[in-house]
Amino acid sequence: MAVQGFNIRFNGIIGFAFMVLIFVGLFFVAKGVFTVLSWIAPVLILLALLINYRTVLNYLKFMLSLLQRNPFGGIIGILLSFFGFPILAGVLFGKSILDRKIKKLHEAHQAQQESEYVEYEEVVKPERETKLDLPPLEKKTPVVEQQPPAQKDNRYEDLF
Repeated sequence: MAVQGFNIRFNGIIGFAFMVLIFVGLFFVAKGVFTVLSWIAPVLILLALLINYRTVLNYLKFMLSLLQRNPFGGIIGILLSFFGFPILAGVLFGKSILDRKIKKLHEAHQAQQESEYVEYEEVVKPERETKLDLPPLEKKTPVVEQQPPAQKDNRYEDLF
């Protein structure tokens, strides 16, 4: 009789090796992305300044306020900004593009609301000439049914 499949030990080794290969591949992909970002980071910062300089200024203000409120946290933030500069440049570039797009949409919305007048026709509500004659409302008093008094639970007293 032939044994089908693999044994548990062999499956575990193959699964672990496959997982290691996936993580090694992800490491090299991340390393490549970080290398490309490190080459284009100065260009991204300049473009972020040209597109919306307030984004970069707001980030610098945030870092200074963090340094004043919590010196240890501020130092950690500055170190992370220094070592993660390529990623920070990409994030600031993306944020400046989004801020510019939001500003344009807001301006377009404001211009649309202020410039266009909608023609309308005033509708006059006709007065009611006939009033409804309704009989007076009779309030019914709720009927309270008396329940028999509850019997005491003597199980505790019966123990003694």
